[in-house]
Amino acid sequence: MGVKLREKQLSNGQVSFYLDIYHNKTRWYEFLEIHINKNRPSNDDKEKKRLANEIRAKREHELIVDENGLNNRKKKLACFALFFEEYISQKNYNGLNAGILSQLKKFTKEQPLPFTKVTTAWMKEFERYLLKQVSNNTTLAYLIALNAGINEAVRQRIIPKNPWHDVPQHQRLKRQDTFRSAFTIEQLQHLANTPCKIEKQIKQAYFFACFTGLRWSDINPLRWDEIVIKNIEGEQRYFLYFEQEKTEGIEYLPLSENAIDIIKERTAESASEEKSVYVFPKMKEVDGTTKIYEKMKAGLKKWAKAAEIEKSKLHFHSGRHTFATNILESSADGDLYTVSKLLGHRDIKSTQIYAKVRDKRKHDAVKALPKIDFTKSNLNVA
Repeated sequence: MGVKLREKQLSNGQVSFYLDIYHNKTRWYEFLEIHINKNRPSNDDKEKKRLANEIRAKREHELIVDENGLNNRKKKLACFALFFEEYISQKNYNGLNAGILSQLKKFTKEQPLPFTKVTTAWMKEFERYLLKQVSNNTTLAYLIALNAGINEAVRQRIIPKNPWHDVPQHQRLKRQDTFRSAFTIEQLQHLANTPCKIEKQIKQAYFFACFTGLRWSDINPLRWDEIVIKNIEGEQRYFLYFEQEKTEGIEYLPLSENAIDIIKERTAESASEEKSVYVFPKMKEVDGTTKIYEKMKAGLKKWAKAAEIEKSKLHFHSGRHTFATNILESSADGDLYTVSKLLGHRDIKSTQIYAKVRDKRKHDAVKALPKIDFTKSNLNVA
């Protein structure tokens, strides 16, 4: 193992410093972008060389720590809550961000939370606290996000292992079956007909979710260049070509007629608006914040009240549930596999939550059974 500070002669007479690093039978170079005049070094040049030597020493220390399986104690004493807030803000799960960060701050009473205190016992205690504040499934979603943050800390070698891995499977929280609120076409029509003074793009974005199945994290940053128009057999067809924020999978999805209507409406409106690369610019969340998300939630609640719909049912993700349920119930080709692909699920198990169809669908299925004539039967003969 070794870290050497080396110099590269530049055409302008200066030298550029770089590190020649050899570790685990691998050699690589790190260019420091530090240039000095070696022949006539100024005080500034001397300071730059001192800085280059400090970086070399730091890299060597990091390799020693890595090679010996040690973890920097200073990092371990840093605040996990701040680390986690920074980590999750980069994921753009806006609703999840606001919820879990709020609960974490309340649980810790906004006191520093060193990594050393994030133990198995601490996590179980936090789980018990969450179950008193939110639902079982929301608690599970928060714990999954927290677990991902801890895994990131392990990857960065701040801590040696994830304490959650020590919790036996039978003691871990399980997902509960819940009713997924979804609206019928008739209910969506009622919602569309209900006047309500909220930002128009809130309504457009929500209906776009209802007819595409996209999440908030996919719709709020949706760009015009992700809308693709193709001429197929003499007919214009619209597609979405984008990378899902949650799964990071590239999707190529056909758009329904109602979704196309919204795109055309936005196209016409954008001609008189300030130029933007985003389809719903007023819904574009600023990175690391939830301001627009909260505005959208408040708008949906106001709309639900005007339409006399239960507020808890009109949330943005219900648009995704509505899309999946209506595809299954309205189309002969709406099988789980097709819906799975339309939703961008990697595993069909994620789509099976929509297999519980509405009572009307069950009634229609039973009513469709062929009938036989019992009038001349011998059912009453012993």
